Amino acid sequence: MNKKLKITLYIVVGLIVVYQILNMTGILAFFSIPTSSSEPTIKRGSFIIASNLITPKRGDFITYNFEDTQFGKTIFMHRLCAMENDTLEIREGTLFVNGKNVDTNYNLQYSYFLSEEEFKALPKNTIKDFFRIQPQGNDSYLVHLEEKDAAKYKLASKRAITPKDKTDQNIKAKFQQHWNKDFFGPLIIHKGKVFVLGDNRDNSMDSRHYGLVDMEDITGVYLATLFVIDSN
Repeated sequence: MNKKLKITLYIVVGLIVVYQILNMTGILAFFSIPTSSSEPTIKRGSFIIASNLITPKRGDFITYNFEDTQFGKTIFMHRLCAMENDTLEIREGTLFVNGKNVDTNYNLQYSYFLSEEEFKALPKNTIKDFFRIQPQGNDSYLVHLEEKDAAKYKLASKRAITPKDKTDQNIKAKFQQHWNKDFFGPLIIHKGKVFVLGDNRDNSMDSRHYGLVDMEDITGVYLATLFVIDSN
């Protein structure tokens, strides 16, 4: 083996060892994102870095341990929206923390009821997912759009919001309240807990559905996206 090849091999092995140490300790942890729950901010297929050296705060994306009934213990990632002693409420799909509308800080993704004409008029690159539905008045598509695109094409009023009197049975089982994803709370966050949400608000399993997250289960804070593998 020549000298240059040996040096290259040592460097590669060294990098692998450093990667494993950083990943195992959580100083720099690397994850792939298999779902769309954090879109549009963090795309499905993203390869990201998180770190446990950063103290999580409201608005951060955090990684945390979660016991999934289907896959067992796994790592989830969502946006940390409220911390202990905060009062959280969702009114008509808009998040309020301690009485303040915090959704104005983000570009979120929602679902919208669109007519055939409205659907066909949209540039195809703005449509994330869509479903043909039974006509509801003039509506025949349920389309997932970024909030900024819905505003741009004057479709904000077509947003699909669950009526207040329609109880989500999964949420009721967890919180013993007649709430749903768009009308939730007010809820005071318990000591040592946090409340997380996906930015893809109508297509995310988060604290609305499975409850609060223990602070001690947080494994890191999102730092950056390294690259995205197109999953379409």
